[in-house]
Amino acid sequence: MSDHSPCIPVPRNSHQTNIFQHNSAFRQLRTPDISHQVMPMSSRFTIRERSFNNAGSTETPKVVGCKRKPSEHDNDVSMSDSRSPPSSPKDIHQDMDREFYNPAKRTKTGSFKDFPFNKLLATLDKPQLLTLINNLVDTHPHLQSEIASNIPRPTIQSVTSTLNGLEKRLQESFPYTKWGPKEDDYSFNRVKPAIVEMKNAILDYAAHFTSPEEFPTTTFTFLHLATSYAQRLPNWGNNLHNELKRDLLTKLADDWKKAINSASSKVSEGKIYGQLVVSEWAKNLAQHNNDTNGNFQEAFDTFVEKFGWIIEIQKTTTSSNSSSHFTNPMYYYSNPVMPV
Repeated sequence: MSDHSPCIPVPRNSHQTNIFQHNSAFRQLRTPDISHQVMPMSSRFTIRERSFNNAGSTETPKVVGCKRKPSEHDNDVSMSDSRSPPSSPKDIHQDMDREFYNPAKRTKTGSFKDFPFNKLLATLDKPQLLTLINNLVDTHPHLQSEIASNIPRPTIQSVTSTLNGLEKRLQESFPYTKWGPKEDDYSFNRVKPAIVEMKNAILDYAAHFTSPEEFPTTTFTFLHLATSYAQRLPNWGNNLHNELKRDLLTKLADDWKKAINSASSKVSEGKIYGQLVVSEWAKNLAQHNNDTNGNFQEAFDTFVEKFGWIIEIQKTTTSSNSSSHFTNPMYYYSNPVMPV
């Protein structure tokens, strides 16, 4: 080394370390060599995807090279990759699809709303509604009283519509022949279920309309209607098949007597019925008694006994005939009311 050199050489010995070697070793400890280190595929995809999904950034996504200084984020990604298997683009798209089509999440965000309940009920016809209510009551019996309290009471108009439908079904149940309906056993077996349904419906409605809570005008209007339907039931060649019809007429005669006694009890409480109204009741009952050959004779006698004074008729009895006679029996058959 020249004597004019500005640097003074430092003597080297075995106990002194070269400062350049020390700095080189320090850099190796602080910065690992990544010249041959390859970044995991999932890390590169995650960084690339995050660049694309940055909605507020206008920069174009950059493909991260292999040779760069690792950051703390890369260390976190590497640690997460060691715990879970790497995700592929196909898996990520499937996860996004599942999240989009998840009904629970869509309902939570308000995208889908429940269809209005009243609109759903409006699409059901009467048989479907009956099936729905019956199934609901069978499953939850305690709801029967609550549902019954909210159902409107039967009216003459609604009952007439129901009985018309049952009568039409009965007529349509007859087997078809070019000679019209027959009265043989085969036809009876075909029509019997419709007759039973008709009979049960009439008796059920009669129990409702003859209750003391009903007004007598409504009660007698229904009994006249129900008796007319009963009289129109078919007559069969085999007399045993007519038992359903006879039994129905007998029970309706009892309902007439029940209604007469109930209306009469209200007279003693101060209720007065008009002469025109009582005359209409008497005319209808007399007509049914005449059409059924005296099936309603007992009910008719009871009626005259309770209300005869209102329409100025009296019942008399002769020794030759124990049946009742009236001073003007043809009064009830003038202008007869035809069956409905």
